Amino acid sequence: MAERVLQLTATIPAGTAIATPYTATTEIDNWEIEAITLAVPPGPSGLVGFYLANNGQPWIPRTPGEWLIWDDHVETFTPTGYPNASGWEITGYNLGQYDHAVTARFHVNAIDLAADQPQDLPYLTFIERDVPARDVVTL
Repeated sequence: MAERVLQLTATIPAGTAIATPYTATTEIDNWEIEAITLAVPPGPSGLVGFYLANNGQPWIPRTPGEWLIWDDHVETFTPTGYPNASGWEITGYNLGQYDHAVTARFHVNAIDLAADQPQDLPYLTFIERDVPARDVVTL
């Protein structure tokens, strides 16, 4: 079970065209994502489409140019190999007359940053043997 849930809610303005979608971003740094829940309350009636992306790259759905078109729907995704750094965003259009919200909930666990740091390594000492003596140089 995730130790925290971080939430991003994007209110997509009415009249937002597909060609110029609205994007809401969030800063989610250094978290292992256990699950992502996407939710759309009742109301859009097929006039709102969206996708979840990271730094402009679609992740749900993964195919560029595809949109989730939901109404009163909640679904949880179990990610495999998803980014654990910032850059998560909801991008969407709204062809309706009213603003509509899309919510992404990130079920996360902390990443042990200390484990990612290199451990202290011992100092290495080199000993030269059988090196001939050099002539003294006078300046």
